[in-house]
Amino acid sequence: MRTLLLAVVLGISLHAYDAAHLKKALEEKECIGCDLRGANLSKNDFSGGDFHGSNLSYADLSGSMFEMGDFNDCNLSGANVEGALFWKGTMKRSDLTHIRARGANFKGTHLEQSNLSFADLRETKSWKANFSDVLLYKTDFTNAELGDAKFIRNDLRLAKMKNTLLWQTRFSDTVMNKVQCVYAKKEEALLDANVTCR
Repeated sequence: MRTLLLAVVLGISLHAYDAAHLKKALEEKECIGCDLRGANLSKNDFSGGDFHGSNLSYADLSGSMFEMGDFNDCNLSGANVEGALFWKGTMKRSDLTHIRARGANFKGTHLEQSNLSFADLRETKSWKANFSDVLLYKTDFTNAELGDAKFIRNDLRLAKMKNTLLWQTRFSDTVMNKVQCVYAKKEEALLDANVTCR
């Protein structure tokens, strides 16, 4: 019983946000370098908001709007961003591991040098998004729309790309498995000479 109680207490403390930071985020629609672990930021309009350097791990951002928002250098690991809109935002160098983003909109979003390993990106709309130098270990792009997006210096071999829209998607200096290569060409993706099919 003690072990269970300790686990519950530790679990809560690991995802406990700073109440003052949450108040600031909700009132000012931004919060730079804030502790928002596990906070509820769902169904709000934070368009243009600056959250760079903040810890939003396990936070609920579902259904919110972050149009042209700044999430550079953030920790969003395990966050729920299902149905959220990040149109033309920046999420460079961020920890996006295990993020739950089903149905989210990342059109034109800059994700360079971020870690999207184990991320659920099913049914996302990521037209013209930039995935250059992003870690994509076991990332799930099933039924995602990646038209005209950029994948430069990536290893996609263990990413799921079933029924993914890849029209005019650019792949350069990237490693893909043979099935992905065949599928990408069929989808009219642009694979340059530096793409490796294994």
